[in-house]
Amino acid sequence: MPSRFALSTSLTIALLALPASALAADVVVPSSVARSTAVPSGGSKTLTLRCPAEAVALNAAVTNHDPGVTVRRSIPGRAAGRWSFRLAGAGGGGGVRAVLRCVRLRLPAGVGGARLDVSTRRPPVVVPAGGRTTVRLRCGRGWVGTGYGFDPGTGGDARLASVVPRAHGWDFTVQNDGAAAATTRVSARCLQQTVTSSRGARLRFGVARRVFSDLVGARPGSAGTFTHRCGNSEFSLATGYAVDADGAELRLTHPEGRRAGRFRFRGAPSDDVVTSFLVCLSRRSSFG
Repeated sequence: MPSRFALSTSLTIALLALPASALAADVVVPSSVARSTAVPSGGSKTLTLRCPAEAVALNAAVTNHDPGVTVRRSIPGRAAGRWSFRLAGAGGGGGVRAVLRCVRLRLPAGVGGARLDVSTRRPPVVVPAGGRTTVRLRCGRGWVGTGYGFDPGTGGDARLASVVPRAHGWDFTVQNDGAAAATTRVSARCLQQTVTSSRGARLRFGVARRVFSDLVGARPGSAGTFTHRCGNSEFSLATGYAVDADGAELRLTHPEGRRAGRFRFRGAPSDDVVTSFLVCLSRRSSFG
């Protein structure tokens, strides 16, 4: 499916003059920002998360919400360091908590200035009633996919049935459980993989995609909850998943802590194999 850049944002990072003793410190500095809010019954609310100064937003996810809260959409912000969620409350409403994954650069003395560039692809996706649509969303050469968002449209009957990270983007399967066609939007957050300083030094972000398999639904009505981790020198950015059968259904998935990703599925009457993914950012990249 063809797509185009819906927006492009960039952030210029000024030189940080470090003392000689600090030159061995990590250049790539990832971080997390978490926020909670309450959504009233019958009402709606926007939750916006912001990265620290000089950092760009790579991914965001809801980590927990009460049964009375529905996540209506997840959207990378127009500012390079922001991400927003639109939330709706019903049946008493309740609380919700989300996390934002960010990265900035700590520039060694003598490297010069540098710029972090992020961009977002966000095309419309039409899904037939009771059907599925597969979307292959790519960031383009020289860019790497670090996160994703989803807007199910006004009907609220569409959901992401699978999210699979690829070398330069994501593959999505969008399921429409409604009786009418739905116009949805998937978002891919993209990071320019190579950073060139004003003095010609280059840094290439290392981004890996880890793959795991788990059994879900060993007993009728059982829930599958499991955690996987990136490597010791990596930072978890985003999670993805694919289910071999139609029985298991995702409840919630998100990055957790510094290295982990957490997955929660509703079980199925028979054993289903779930393939889970972690997108991991190396903290060992440096200018050379």
